[in-house]
Amino acid sequence: MSQAKVDKYKEYKKNRKKNIAKEKRQEKLAGFVTVGIFLIVILAVALSLGKSFSNSFGKSKESLPGYDYVAEDFVLEDYAGVIVEE
Repeated sequence: MSQAKVDKYKEYKKNRKKNIAKEKRQEKLAGFVTVGIFLIVILAVALSLGKSFSNSFGKSKESLPGYDYVAEDFVLEDYAGVIVEE
């Protein structure tokens, strides 16, 4: 081994606790970032599905006939003389 490699190994061994703690922090941070990104993607998919459902439900509601009428509008004239008015 070259002297540079030996010196690097000695330096790593000397600061082993700090290096291990740093590596653990980096692994935890990477885990949190991964979980955060995963949750954001799941939330985005859920919101887009909800919006899509809402839009399709609204369109189906609009396509239904409106029943805003007055009952008197549908009174038929008595051409046969069946209805007797008093």
